[in-house]
Formats: sequence, structure tokens, C-alpha cells
Amino acid sequence: MRVTRFNGVNGFLGLNNSGASDVAYRAMLYGLLFCFLGLRFPYLFDLVSFGASLFCNIAPFLGAVFSRLFDGKLVDFFSPFVPSGTPVWIAPFVCMAETLSYLVRPVVLMIRPFVNLSMGAMGGYILGLLTFRFSWVVCLFVLFFYEVFVAVVHWFIVCNILSFSESH
Repeated sequence: MRVTRFNGVNGFLGLNNSGASDVAYRAMLYGLLFCFLGLRFPYLFDLVSFGASLFCNIAPFLGAVFSRLFDGKLVDFFSPFVPSGTPVWIAPFVCMAETLSYLVRPVVLMIRPFVNLSMGAMGGYILGLLTFRFSWVVCLFVLFFYEVFVAVVHWFIVCNILSFSESH
């Protein structure tokens, strides 16, 4: 059996999202990965790309929320917000805090990659304006691969947040 990088990423998605091994969910996460990686190439970072990135971030989250809401009762949806063993007197506050974190999660999914990827793109652009020698071009080449690594790390973070959102 031949093992490739694609099989490794596919296996990660299967292990990370045990309940969501659906083909459409994986396709959405692959689209998000290629969206993050595509933003790293020169002259591809614009508002249209950012809009596509927002759509790719928010659609899986809303899908996980609505699938949990429509599959069961409202009590089943809110019951994981209070961990077992929580004292009764603090349970309403814990539920409110967990609900707030659940509502803030899509904003984090949108803002964190946008800020980091845009700072990398603008920083690379500004450093590119300073290139008068070949040594700076080598530095920019290294910066490009660093930014690709940052994009993959952000994709990993988004996948983990989405898998937590599905089970939470």
C-alpha cells in the first residue's frame, strides 16, 4: 500500500473528526487548506480571496451547529455546555460563559487567520520594496516558506476548532 501526503492529511481529517468523515465536510476542509495556501502566493491577497476565506471558515461551523440543533432537542444542544461535576450554584454562569465562547468561536475562526495572513502579506510586500540586493531576495524566499507554514498551522487550528465545535 502506497502512503502519500494526501493520505496523511486525509487520515488526519478522519481521525480528528470521527463523527464527520463525510465527503462534503472533508472537501470543505481541503478547500479551506487550498484557500489558505493560495493566499500566500504573490498578488493573490485581496478582498475577494478574503471573502472566500470567510465563507470557507463560517460554512463548516454553521453546518456543525445546525446539524446538532436539528438532530436532537434543545436540551441536548446545551447540555455539553455544563461539564459534569460542576456545582449547581455555578452551573448557570458556566453555561453562559460556554455559550459566549461558542458564539465567539466563528469570529475567532475568521479574524485570526485574516490578521496573521494579512500581516505576513503586507510585511513581505514592505520587505520586497527594500530589495536592492540578492541577499534580500533569499530572505524573502525564506519568508515565503515561513508564511506557507503559518497558513498550514492556521488550517490545523481551524480544523481542531471545527472538530471541537462538532462534539461540543
